Amino acid sequence: MTIEITLIGTGVAMPQPHRVQSGILVNLDSPVLFDCGSGVLPRLLNCASIGHVFLTHLHLDHVADVMSLIKAKWLCGSHDLRIYGPSGTREWLSRVFDAYPYMLGRMDIEVSEMADQDRVSIGRYEIICAKTAHGMPSLGYGIADEAGRVRVVYSGDTEPVKSIAALGSGADLLIHECSFPDSVPDVTNHTTPRMLGAMMVGIAVGRIILTHLYPHTIGFEDEMVATVHEYCGCDVTIGEDMETVVLDSA
Repeated sequence: MTIEITLIGTGVAMPQPHRVQSGILVNLDSPVLFDCGSGVLPRLLNCASIGHVFLTHLHLDHVADVMSLIKAKWLCGSHDLRIYGPSGTREWLSRVFDAYPYMLGRMDIEVSEMADQDRVSIGRYEIICAKTAHGMPSLGYGIADEAGRVRVVYSGDTEPVKSIAALGSGADLLIHECSFPDSVPDVTNHTTPRMLGAMMVGIAVGRIILTHLYPHTIGFEDEMVATVHEYCGCDVTIGEDMETVVLDSA
């Protein structure tokens, strides 16, 4: 069972020429999108095929292109979409539609509000929710294969939390936010390299990709990678927009 993961956007709400906002496309039995921040939609060349969108939380840099995706699917003749997210997702989307009433009734959209340890089956795979810590309702997600093994974990925006460490134990890939270098003081609601490394002590994972990178990280990339690697010993890299990782069958 090959899983193809493309980091559509690895940036944040502050504009950067080489990074758009958060979005990860995972090719399972069908394409699944995790987060849909500004700049993500133009990179989804086959957006009509996306039937499932999982939102980690409702900050603008993770949801700004959701309505644009909905309209693009409609224009392409694709009218079904399932959206999953934390508490508040249904009301948020309803308010967005209030601003664009001409879109009402054009799409068959089902919204599911998820909680810690909830699971969603997509073909042969299962998406597992994990509660995270970001000052508002937020979730991370794991992708398990048909044998029940978690292969990929995406943290979304969060402070280090045991739920993500536990979900990532034994996974091939952990895509974890690392918003700031350790030189930025008093970081809350996000993660720095030392915070992430401490979380991963004793947790076996094949590779960690650092994402959700503020401009503050520019020039500190090598130091950030080295710090996380020192704690966990696994392969650690800085995520780049449109980078693709292919996980072969377990």
